[in-house]
Amino acid sequence: TMCKVLIFGCVAAVILMSAAYGAPLNKIQKAARLEASISDLGLLKDIDNNFLDFYTPNDRQECNYTTLACFLKELEVLKQDLEEDKQRPVINIKKNLEDFMDPNFSNPTCKKCEANEKKKFPEFHQEMTRFLQSMQK
Repeated sequence: TMCKVLIFGCVAAVILMSAAYGAPLNKIQKAARLEASISDLGLLKDIDNNFLDFYTPNDRQECNYTTLACFLKELEVLKQDLEEDKQRPVINIKKNLEDFMDPNFSNPTCKKCEANEKKKFPEFHQEMTRFLQSMQK
């Protein structure tokens, strides 16, 4: 019976590891993470940040990965600018959306983040919200 316990332990470890190391998200997980990210983004809505400009992508569907990467990169810029007690929503959004990224994705027709128009935070916020909502469909 010791052997059975050992095997079961190994199987459990493998299952846990595949869950932790970026096993593809299923539809329900994706939906939950998008939903959480949209509501976290809602918490940032009233941030008074009129002096920073953010690259704001508005690319087509086939550029989702580069668009998302750009939004996350720009959120990091925002996070650096926020007091620590206001950073939580940004940290949560990044955590919830990092599994949507595909490091191997490359599409030469997609814009580089820095090629996007720079906009003030309210517009950036609106575009990112719209983008995440489109990912829900």
